Amino acid sequence: MPWLAHPLDVSVGSVAKRKRSQMDVSQTGKRLRYSVSRLPEDIWRHICSFLPLKDAARAASVSQSFKRLWRCRSNLIFSKKTMGYTKSARRRRITTRDYNSRVDHILRNHLGTGVKTLSLGFYGPYNANTGNCLDSWLQIAVTPGIEELSLILYSKSDHLSEKAIYNFPCPLLSNGSGNTIRELDLLGCAFHPTVGISCTRSLTSLCLSYVNIESDELGFLLSNSLALERLELKDCSEIISIKIPSLLQRLSYLMVFRCPMLQVIESKAPNISSFHYFHDDDDVDQQLQLFLGESLQMKEIFISHSCVLHYALAVLTSSMPNLERLTMHSYYEMVSTPTVASKFLHLKYLNISLFRWNFASTYLYADYDIFSLVSFLDASPCLETFNLDAPMRRREHDSIFEDPPSQLGRIPGQCYDNLRHVKITKFRSTKLLVKLTCHILDSTPSLECLTLDITDGGPTCSELDRCFVGKETYMEAPKALAAIQTYIERKVPSTAKLNVVEPCSRCPACPFDLQGR
Repeated sequence: MPWLAHPLDVSVGSVAKRKRSQMDVSQTGKRLRYSVSRLPEDIWRHICSFLPLKDAARAASVSQSFKRLWRCRSNLIFSKKTMGYTKSARRRRITTRDYNSRVDHILRNHLGTGVKTLSLGFYGPYNANTGNCLDSWLQIAVTPGIEELSLILYSKSDHLSEKAIYNFPCPLLSNGSGNTIRELDLLGCAFHPTVGISCTRSLTSLCLSYVNIESDELGFLLSNSLALERLELKDCSEIISIKIPSLLQRLSYLMVFRCPMLQVIESKAPNISSFHYFHDDDDVDQQLQLFLGESLQMKEIFISHSCVLHYALAVLTSSMPNLERLTMHSYYEMVSTPTVASKFLHLKYLNISLFRWNFASTYLYADYDIFSLVSFLDASPCLETFNLDAPMRRREHDSIFEDPPSQLGRIPGQCYDNLRHVKITKFRSTKLLVKLTCHILDSTPSLECLTLDITDGGPTCSELDRCFVGKETYMEAPKALAAIQTYIERKVPSTAKLNVVEPCSRCPACPFDLQGR
């Protein structure tokens, strides 16, 4: 066939092409070796810093040059992922002993000089020998010049350790070794800083999780960390009080998460702009004394605690005049939200959740007047977005169809000119919730979108295999839809969009034909 080349022609052409490519490769290799040898060592060090840790360690055996670069590697990040332990590898029962031996080999072949970042994940087992091993590893890497130090201790099955199982050697941060540390992140250890510790001079970020540290030790550390900008305390079980001195002029972010013994937070730092506090709802009786002072810089607050709605209107309106974003998760409220004279003059985003993780306890809101949340709208003249996560259960005989109101109109004199987006999750057919929604519609001329979610606010079939919607929600859904059709739809202005999020009628768990309502 004419379109087939002769076999001899093909082989001769292939050989010729192969020879030309070999010559090109040889010449290119010579040029490459010449150009590589001319590269300065600092550029090579920068290039090698992008190699994964295990690859950089292997490259050290190629030549003395690579070995010298490896022994001065600046970023050391040890975890099962960076060391190449995939999920399939775990299924082959690669033990933590092998991981520990690899880390030990790598660090003992590192000079310890030039380290800027050390992130060390340790997976046990925990005993005197492994404690000594951790001490030796830290002594190798924590040297003058280090800037970021992270120690993460895991318990069995690669879960984060929830208790102190190692005593961090604080003397390691003395004698100038810790002078340059900017970020310190400890998880699952005991940390007892004493006089002489030198990591406070340059420290800008401090994160302690499941760390045993006492209140006076934390106070000593904070009083000497004048450059601190970010402070995070999570599940620290020995802290009773947190007192932040006014000397921390640069501190802008404070986060306290589920410290079970905590009784007092007192901050005199003048420039905190973001404050996050989360309290475990398992102990609703524990009360927190919160003193944030008057902070003109405070822009964002997240508080998860009981009676937080009353606290916000009673305290925050006067002490945080420049607040722009406020999120509150309240486990229960003893009284309905009060009406106050002070205002959030700059508040733009307001998120309120009235719930408990223990759904059987949602009756704590049985006597709460949810319409009293109007006080927040009245106190926020610049509000643009309002999100409400309502209680899941309603009082008996509280349906708007069982006790229809005489009127659902606007309260005279109230107008929310800047409010544009409103979302109510767990919307039910309760009289007060429908009344609140109608009041917002009548008082908000600039409204652009109203979203009423009659589900539990969880994932749907489009995201997971099934909808996570409770039986009670399915039982209430037809009534909630009827309330929207009867009282709310006619009040939605033509310039606004109404979105109704319903339980998925195609889900096998749904006992009703919601599409055929």
